[in-house]
Amino acid sequence: MPSNPSQWLQHLQASGYSLALAELLQYRLQRSHKLPTGRRTPARGRSGNQLSKTKGRGMEFDEVRHYQAGDDIRAIDWRVTARTGQTHTKLYREEKERPVFFFVDFSPSMYFGSQLLYKSVQAAHVTANLAWRYAYRGDRVGGLVFNDSKHSEVKPMARDKGVLRLLHELVAAHQGAPQQASISGDATTFQANLQRLRQLVKTGAQVFLISDFHYLNARSIQDLRSLSAHNSVQAIILTDPLELRLPNVAATRVQAKDDDFIRDFWLGDSRTNALYQRQAGDWLQQRQDMLQQARIPSLLIDAATPLSLQREALS
Repeated sequence: MPSNPSQWLQHLQASGYSLALAELLQYRLQRSHKLPTGRRTPARGRSGNQLSKTKGRGMEFDEVRHYQAGDDIRAIDWRVTARTGQTHTKLYREEKERPVFFFVDFSPSMYFGSQLLYKSVQAAHVTANLAWRYAYRGDRVGGLVFNDSKHSEVKPMARDKGVLRLLHELVAAHQGAPQQASISGDATTFQANLQRLRQLVKTGAQVFLISDFHYLNARSIQDLRSLSAHNSVQAIILTDPLELRLPNVAATRVQAKDDDFIRDFWLGDSRTNALYQRQAGDWLQQRQDMLQQARIPSLLIDAATPLSLQREALS
């Protein structure tokens, strides 16, 4: 994909603030790229990520053959044995494929971007990028997508079916988000969907939490820790440059407003800039620390940089 931001948007047929299916389908062309190599320790009860070629007792029936000395008598196929008059045994392939589940947050704070993309749009791109790659490997893809008013659930499905269903839900949720929502809000919706995620995800899944984690708080840690105890969980934190530092401009008096909260301050003032950057860094570090308490590694994805230039973070 092009690395120039404007060319990158044009290539994806994207606006940066709205979301369309066409831009997410573009990532299908990259589905053979290497997958993330983060913490991949199998959860209890699971032994890997793909179907093993080794035949034995397992989940998926493979074939029937003549009984051989040493075969488990519990695997004898009595119907075939009775029909043929010769003892046959069932062979299985151990099912090791892993469900891959995406928890995608379209809360009000995600609808912000100072340069290239809204964080919400970049979150959808990250999801599409990873979903196509996992499906190409043979894993089952599903997810939970939510905005401030509703959520959608996609049961993990194999091949392209799961990815396409997930992408359709991403577009629908993004377009259906409330237009007049307070960024300050509260953590109720985030927490409720996190609890629902725990109910949906079974032991042994690969889970991606894709959000700016604006509404993450101490109450979330218990749910996240329970989730990470039985699954491999990765947090992807969406950021925007303006949330981390103020622009370097000539001194200008500006006004910031969120609902009834209004504050005047000076842009271009070195002390203001330093204080803003320090507090923003502390705020981000606090969220990373909370995720770490839940034993969940995190990585940062910038909404102002084409995803093609952040490939190392997702490989």
